[in-house]
Amino acid sequence: MYPSMRRSESKMANALENKTLRAPVYCPLCTHTVEAEVVAVQAGWNPKRKVASGQRCRRCSSSLDAAYVLDLTGNLYQ
Repeated sequence: MYPSMRRSESKMANALENKTLRAPVYCPLCTHTVEAEVVAVQAGWNPKRKVASGQRCRRCSSSLDAAYVLDLTGNLYQ
């Protein structure tokens, strides 16, 4: 339908691939928002974001593997 938009989305996905950023995530156990490292996972033309494995919540020390990424604003670094 919009081939130019898909091309630009693909370029953005390639730019964010293998990058890590700090983003607020929702801890399902203590129901608070905490900051964690988020990585991009390539899933076709629509990249997904998930919490990097092995991180712990600062409030309750539970695993953030099942945490929900709330916002993607943050500083990109490698």
